[in-house]
Amino acid sequence: MTTPTHIAADAVVLLIIIQLNLAHPNSMDLVLLFGSNLIDLDHLFSRPIYHPKRNPFKTHPIHKRWLIASLVSIALILYRPGMFLGVGLLLHLFLDYLYIKREKL
Repeated sequence: MTTPTHIAADAVVLLIIIQLNLAHPNSMDLVLLFGSNLIDLDHLFSRPIYHPKRNPFKTHPIHKRWLIASLVSIALILYRPGMFLGVGLLLHLFLDYLYIKREKL
């Protein structure tokens, strides 16, 4: 998925969290939620850096370790200061998964 898609999904999740009164996010929570998209910096270690038909779970170093990243994200959700980072990372990995299923990579 593209970066605007990830950011839009983060914004939707944030609005849902606020509407359901699950948490009262502050500015640091917003930085962590939107900063979770920095996981895509691992694209810089792939050659070519961007290729639209590439499976990120097979070629990008952090995405390859998706299970570890998911477990760390779940652990972060359970700890309040890192909750929004965990939510953002899980959402990012889920959107990438949907992308590869949609594109059949």
